[in-house]
Amino acid sequence: MTDKKSVVVSDVIPVMSKIMKHKFNGSNYLDWGKTVRLYLRSIDKDDHLTDDPPEEDSRQTWLRKDARLLLQIRNSIDSEVIGLINHCEFVKELMEYLDFMYSGKRKYFPHL
Repeated sequence: MTDKKSVVVSDVIPVMSKIMKHKFNGSNYLDWGKTVRLYLRSIDKDDHLTDDPPEEDSRQTWLRKDARLLLQIRNSIDSEVIGLINHCEFVKELMEYLDFMYSGKRKYFPHL
């Protein structure tokens, strides 16, 4: 007999889930960004907006959680914008980059 692996439903990650119905399209950043931040706060993950990955034993768990959040956020971004953010590896890095690019702060630093 062959051993069959069973999958526990709670272990399945809803990779295609997205945070909101309307995707970020480049012109709706303020509302979109606020919704993402509220969502992260509501699930007690807003530390991913401010903290770097820890260096101690909890690093792998933190990285896994951040990757799941990053996938959810990416699924809430229009395909035309995705190409601009492929270099972002963490939620913090992504949100800081988008904030700089789309919140109006960039006009104060045109040389960047």
